[in-house]
Amino acid sequence: MTGEETPEEFWATLAARLLHPFQVQIIEAMRWIERPLSASELVHVFERKQRLSTVAYHVRRLDSLGALKPAGQRNPARGSVEKFYRLGFGG
Repeated sequence: MTGEETPEEFWATLAARLLHPFQVQIIEAMRWIERPLSASELVHVFERKQRLSTVAYHVRRLDSLGALKPAGQRNPARGSVEKFYRLGFGG
C-alpha cells in the first residue's frame, strides 16, 4: 500500500494484477447475476465470445483459488455433469 489508497483499493488492484482479465470478468458477472452459474451458462453470459473449454478452465482455476465455490450439479445429458459455482466470498 502506498498510503494514498484505501485497503479495498489496494486489494482490488492486487487482485486485478494477479488474476487473468477474463477471471476478473467472470467474478464481476457472478456478482452482477447473484446466483450460482455453470461454465456453460457463463458462455451465454459472455455472448459466446469464449469457448466452453476456456470458460471451464478459468472457472476451475478460480475454484482452486477459493474465489468460487461449488454450488451443486446436474446431469443434463448422457454422462455429462454440469457443475454450478457461487462466489467464494461475500461478493
